[in-house]
Amino acid sequence: MKIILLCCLMAGLFAKQVCSTHVIGGDIYYECLNPAIGSYLFTVKLYRDCFTGVPPFDDPIFVSIYIRDSLGNDTTLYTMMAMSLPPSDTLENNTYNPCFSAPPDICVEAAVYQSQLILPPGTYHLTYQRCCRTQGILNIPNPQSVGFGFDIVVPDANLAVCNSSPAYNNYPPTILCLDEPFVYDHSATDPDGDSLVYYLCAPNDYDHLTWGFVPNPSGPPSSNETMNYISPFDSLYPITAAVDSFKIDPVTGLLTGTPTQAGRYVVAVCCSEYRNGVLLCTNSRDFQFNVAACLSDPLTYFSWAADTSDPCMMNFTYGGNSVASYSWDFGVDTLSTDTSSLEDPSYIFPDSGTYTVSLIVNAAVCPDTFEVSLSISGCPFVSVSEQRATQQLQAYPNPGSGTFTLNFGAKDYKGELEIQVYHMDGRQIIKRNMVSASAKNRYTLNLNGVSKGIYLLKVETGKEILTKRLIVL
Repeated sequence: MKIILLCCLMAGLFAKQVCSTHVIGGDIYYECLNPAIGSYLFTVKLYRDCFTGVPPFDDPIFVSIYIRDSLGNDTTLYTMMAMSLPPSDTLENNTYNPCFSAPPDICVEAAVYQSQLILPPGTYHLTYQRCCRTQGILNIPNPQSVGFGFDIVVPDANLAVCNSSPAYNNYPPTILCLDEPFVYDHSATDPDGDSLVYYLCAPNDYDHLTWGFVPNPSGPPSSNETMNYISPFDSLYPITAAVDSFKIDPVTGLLTGTPTQAGRYVVAVCCSEYRNGVLLCTNSRDFQFNVAACLSDPLTYFSWAADTSDPCMMNFTYGGNSVASYSWDFGVDTLSTDTSSLEDPSYIFPDSGTYTVSLIVNAAVCPDTFEVSLSISGCPFVSVSEQRATQQLQAYPNPGSGTFTLNFGAKDYKGELEIQVYHMDGRQIIKRNMVSASAKNRYTLNLNGVSKGIYLLKVETGKEILTKRLIVL
């Protein structure tokens, strides 16, 4: 980084932006807003490396529009758009593989520039140019002297009246996992419903020594030139993938491949738009793909602690990375209901003993299992509050089929009572507030419809908490 800054300081005497290395990709597309007057919304999406990008996004950027004459030449500048910098976003580091998470040193920022313009009938060519690319790219020579040349055509009305170009549906991937299969939806949507064809293509460079590091205006489309690759790379083999080379489905836009060498690579994907067999325009997305060793084993651990109200009830806390699903088994051999799909479940064990508690994450796609041997003691138990409950709180019949009568017969509870019932997995299934007028009040507790098993009844009187086990047959 010190070398780059020194380069920029020295070169600043001659050209302020000579060492700019902030853009790592982008594309241009447009949408017809009003066919009656030829009104368009033009969009330029640019991406920069948060860590090594120098300087930040330009404000504004300059997009030139050249008009095509009757001879097919695109050398006449029609107008230029200066697009102001909008608020930018940092993209999520999505590996597109639920089995892996991204390393922390990858960061990509996106900015979406937009401008509206009315164009009279004719063929137009939009061009955005900028130098230079980031350091350390493996598939092109001298990347810090290679620029970007993004362009797209607005066709004449005799081909398509006020055409809208295809626009890519998803942000480009910020990271590809080394030695792991990569699958990414690189499809686009065309507002007019035209036919789309996808293919790997060559990114564009331009002569920045002639047109400048930040051309204002950008040069004509003819000034854009195909970027050179270092052998053995080319537009069809842009990333080292010794066995499963990168390919894109021409119909669906699904991009697949397995990278086998870490590093930075420049890749371009083209989406060509056809109507009645006639090519209207091509949206070329140029992007720097980062290949790195991803972090596997999303499950690190889970912890557990006895509930303060019941030592037979354990509260579990998941401590791993974000995953798609959780499948807990609490190791009770005589039960098939000792499971949970919650991230942080609780469970009431039926007896003292040693249980193998296991958790499977991402069960449907790339399962990973972690298990511990857990000792439970003092269960079943009669707590101090339950000892009092045998005298002050009765529940019958217990075991029962689902309807229980609660009787406060030994002590006068006047005021509000809160009744709670918990499943063995810690889920609260009932919470009810009642008012007790006398010591002989009886309450009907309806648990009809709940699954068979052991439940924990809690009654809060305002002075104490009484607990009792209910068995539903």
